Amino acid sequence: MASIRKRGGSYLLVVSMGYTPNGRRRNPQQKTVRPPAGLTPKQTEKWLQEQAMLFEMSCKKMNPDIDRSITLEKYTEIWLQTIAPDKLAKSTLVREKQDIERFKPYLGSYKLVDLRPEHFRSLYAKLRKQKNKANGKPLSEATVEGVHSCLCGILSDAMEGGYLDHNPAWRTYKYAGQKKEKKIADDETVKKLIQALEAESVLYETYFKLIIATGMRRGECCALKWEDINYAERSIHVCRNAVKTTGDEIIVRAPKTKAGNRYVYFSAEMESLLREYEAFCAAETERYDRREQTKDDYVFRRKGMELPMTPSTFTWRFKKILKANDLPTDLNVHSLRHTAASLFIASGTDVGTVAGLLGHSQPSTTLDIYTHAFDKNKKSGQPDYAKQLGDLSYFPKSSVRLRYASKVEIQTNSYKNSVRSDDFTEFLVRPTRFERPTYRVGVFRHQRIKCCVFKECSAFGENVRLF
Repeated sequence: MASIRKRGGSYLLVVSMGYTPNGRRRNPQQKTVRPPAGLTPKQTEKWLQEQAMLFEMSCKKMNPDIDRSITLEKYTEIWLQTIAPDKLAKSTLVREKQDIERFKPYLGSYKLVDLRPEHFRSLYAKLRKQKNKANGKPLSEATVEGVHSCLCGILSDAMEGGYLDHNPAWRTYKYAGQKKEKKIADDETVKKLIQALEAESVLYETYFKLIIATGMRRGECCALKWEDINYAERSIHVCRNAVKTTGDEIIVRAPKTKAGNRYVYFSAEMESLLREYEAFCAAETERYDRREQTKDDYVFRRKGMELPMTPSTFTWRFKKILKANDLPTDLNVHSLRHTAASLFIASGTDVGTVAGLLGHSQPSTTLDIYTHAFDKNKKSGQPDYAKQLGDLSYFPKSSVRLRYASKVEIQTNSYKNSVRSDDFTEFLVRPTRFERPTYRVGVFRHQRIKCCVFKECSAFGENVRLF
């Protein structure tokens, strides 16, 4: 939609006209408008939105350079040559090309203006039946979702260029089946893994423990420099990412999003390990490079080189460690990041903080990925929470005969008991018509006792002291 810029008492509407077939950016169209007098701020905003929409529609129709008969295949070729290289990371572009090869046989011959939602739904249904050439299994749902994302991105740029007035692929994809939970290591596996890592070299021990402790991505960990580590504050500044694509040298670049540039924190134990590893690296640098180690050196650096180690090196090593120690082989290095996130959540860390530590732009992303972890945390925390509040789920449904110090009997029927008491601290519990003699009790700290819940009591006539 057209952008709206305020200029004194008027407003400037600006419409991007996209790119020419040769990849040159067209000059944007501009129009100055002045809202009618007497409108409220809300009415003014609505009027401006309408004017912007009308102006954009008129601009798209008047563009003489746009070939509305262009096919999806032809536009995709233009997009790969002129738009994608400047817009996408190299590793992302490689993945996008794979997705293009998947949808091109089915939709490539269609004109952009002829594409309809049903075409995309049919495509996704066909892809789900298609076999993976590598293993002969049906394409994963993640692959189908990736194709949809690729199409949406390409067609959004087509809209921007004026080839389309709307994106026909929007809201055409629906996840089939249940989403799989992220692979994480449970408490027992984490303990075994840490024991296994302590038998490895200090290089691999430090790398994998650092991811478990901080939740960094493997590429972020590879791109760390010694200057990023602050021992005084026990913090690490995550500000780079290492990417390696097949056939190319490793690339170190800034994080894709602003949220990716962040600080993570480590424990005293992790500090001790990092200092030990730093001393090891200093000795290795002097031995192989014949120089002193500097703060500008990568933490995980190739011997005798200025480049960091590639993430795939650690992926291969991690698989070897799992196999050698009889640990679950369906885990991978990224699973350690998920494990760290789950540990943060299990400790009661709020979603906003977890999102910041993981480098997610929006907390909603964290919630979407780790919904199961938050649900488990809520479930595990419910008993303690319920005990504090006197949750009725802990109350026995049968009637209970209670006696307090003055020997006055109190009959509780279901949960509707209402008794006034100023000072009683002990009850004599007499279970009646209970299948089990042991049941839970507690109490509200309130003069009017609406619900009586007690501590566990198994002996007939046992004195129970209230909370």
